Formats: sequence, C-alpha cells, structure tokens
Amino acid sequence: MNRGIDLVVCALATLLLSTLLTGMKCSREHVQSVEMMNKCVEFHRRKLFPQAIRDCSKAVSLDPENEKAHHSLAMVYIETKEFEQAARHLQKAIALESEVAIYNYQLGEVYQWMGQHEQAATALKRAIELDDSLFKAHYRLGRVFEEMDDPQQALQKYTDTLNRNPRFFEAYRELGSLYADFNFVGQAGQVFEEGIKALAGRTEELAVMHHLKGTVLAEKKEYEAAITEFRAALELKPGMEDATFSLGWTYSYVNPENAKIWLEKFLQSASQKTDPGYMAAAQARLAEIAVGTPFQ
Repeated sequence: MNRGIDLVVCALATLLLSTLLTGMKCSREHVQSVEMMNKCVEFHRRKLFPQAIRDCSKAVSLDPENEKAHHSLAMVYIETKEFEQAARHLQKAIALESEVAIYNYQLGEVYQWMGQHEQAATALKRAIELDDSLFKAHYRLGRVFEEMDDPQQALQKYTDTLNRNPRFFEAYRELGSLYADFNFVGQAGQVFEEGIKALAGRTEELAVMHHLKGTVLAEKKEYEAAITEFRAALELKPGMEDATFSLGWTYSYVNPENAKIWLEKFLQSASQKTDPGYMAAAQARLAEIAVGTPFQ
C-alpha cells in the first residue's frame, strides 16, 4: 500500500517538476524574445533595417506568442516595402490580440498599398469599430473607397475624418478635390476655405489650400479672386511651382503682360521633376501671348 502511495507521490512530483521546468523555459524564452524585440526596435529607429529584421525574426522565433514582436517586425517590413511579410505579421499580431485598433488600421494601410481594396476596407472598418475616434482610419477608408470608385462613401469618410479632427490637412485636400472632380465647385471652394481657417499657422499646408481654392475660382472664371489666392500661396511658399504656373496661366485671361512674367518665371525655375505637360502648356501660352491671341 505504502509502495503504491509512494509511486503516486513520485509521479505527481515528476509532473510538477516537469511543469515548473516548462514554465521556466517559456518564461526564459519570452524574456529573451522581449530583449531581441527591443534591439530590433532600436535598430529600426536608427534605420538599420537588416539588423532590425534579424532581431525581430529571432524574437518571434523565440516566442511565437509575442504579439508585440510580430507588430514590430511588421513595422520594419513596411519601411522596406515588403508588404506581404508585413501583412502576415500584422495578421499574427491581430490573431494574438484582436482588440488593438491600430493593428487593424495598419493592416488596412498595407492591404491598400498592395491594391487589395476589399481586404483593406474590412481591416479599416474593424479598426473603426474598435476605436471610432481613430480619424486616420476614417481618412484611409475614404481613400480606399475612392480607389474602389465609390465617391459617395469616400466623401462621407473624409467628412467623418474632419468631424473627429478638424485640423487634418489631408482630409480637406481630398474632400475638396473630390468635390471639384465631380464639378461641385461651390462645395469644393467651401471645403478649401474651411481648411484655410482651420490650418492657421501651418505655412506649407495653407499654401496648398490657397492654391486649391484658387484653382476652383479659376474654374468658375472668377479670375481676379483666383489670382489673389495664388498670390497668397506664393507669399506663404515662395517658388511654389504649381502656384507659379497657375498664377501665370490665370493672368493670361486678364493681364497678358503679367502672364508673360509669371509663365517665364515658371519655366526658368523648372527642374527635372517638373511635369513636362505643364512646361509645354506654359510655352504654348507664351507663344499665343506673343502673337496677341485673346483668351476667354
């Protein structure tokens, strides 16, 4: 009888020791995984991407359940534009911790960059479900809807973005431009005007807003008002190439001499990055001004 009890006690003790050893092994591997992940994050911060990938890969190998290591590795793969790898590790992080909105948002971004719009929309909607205040998820979903040829939903998501962050430049730019694309120039102008008010103090972004508002006014043939906006853009950002072209082009309808000055300035400041189409248009308009062609 005592021998039987001894055998049972021995078996239990062996099982307990085995469990403890397993726990210690897992704990040790997790600690090592975190250490490697921290090294990876530091390499990532220093933009040493091969070293970052090496150490984050070791981290997830040591502890496949370390969801933060999967996320950190995905962030490095995003930097190196290895989007399939990034998506795989974001999916793993989400499988381990499904309630983190930013993981779903970043997965949606990656899917968009891969051209997988349905998957992107699903991930971004999930991010919004988890955190409706995540304004960039609304904005990114608007971009996806545009790419899916669904302008109505895109307009709504850009509006939702601005309701959550009234100083988010990109949403003003995309919302106003989308209205303009569909010839709703009144609404486009209103959006850009609201953007100008909201972005006070942010010089480069304000310059873009003034230029965009000017293009809408020029489209409405309100040339003097458009010229005022283009000049405002150039006061904020002297040498702004598209504003210089737009100012010269718009002057051609009301003051050919000023048009010549600004179009020549545009051509003189052109670089290899300048759109050849705009250069050709400027040259053609200067030739027309030289022979006295009237513009309407």
